[in-house]
Amino acid sequence: MELDDFRRRWQQPVEPSQSSLTEQKLRTMLTSPSSANPLLKLKKNASQELNWIIAVFAVSGFNALFFARNLPNLQLFVLGTMVMLVGVGVIVYQRLQVLREMEQQHENLYQSLKNRIARFRHLMRLHDYMGVGALALVVLAAALARQTDLLKYLQPSGIDWGWHWLVAGMGVVAVLGLMYAGYAVGKLEHQRRYGRYLDQLEATLRELEA
Repeated sequence: MELDDFRRRWQQPVEPSQSSLTEQKLRTMLTSPSSANPLLKLKKNASQELNWIIAVFAVSGFNALFFARNLPNLQLFVLGTMVMLVGVGVIVYQRLQVLREMEQQHENLYQSLKNRIARFRHLMRLHDYMGVGALALVVLAAALARQTDLLKYLQPSGIDWGWHWLVAGMGVVAVLGLMYAGYAVGKLEHQRRYGRYLDQLEATLRELEA
């Protein structure tokens, strides 16, 4: 009798756990060619961004060689822009590499995706910081180009010095405000192009944790 009970239990199909079902769902989603696959959206947006960077880099190089070759200050500005574009291009290319790694069917899919999503978000933050740094360099370059006029404005004769310093302070605050606005807009754009799809992946990972 006990042997018959054991045989019946052994022959009964083992129902997959909720965790294994969720992982299978995740694997299916990551390999699906449909628009429901967040990796396809991420790769498409990253590829488009990289193509735009390459195009702007080519135009900047053309300007540096032809239109700005007799204007040293403008040429330095264009070259600085090209260096910044190279840095941004490297970051976007690394994001594409991370997405390709996500497509691979690792044995421990949960930990693999979790690590790569964290890496992708780190690259997004690095991109944001580089954008702020680029804006700061543009402001610094403009200030250096007008250094003589600025110093003359900050050293007025008579009683107008207080007003001049007030205007200069307001200008600094306005520039800082514009830099922060640029940073905020960049973060919103990253959320629209990448963040919402990463959120979708993380929501599925949280189902695996449950």
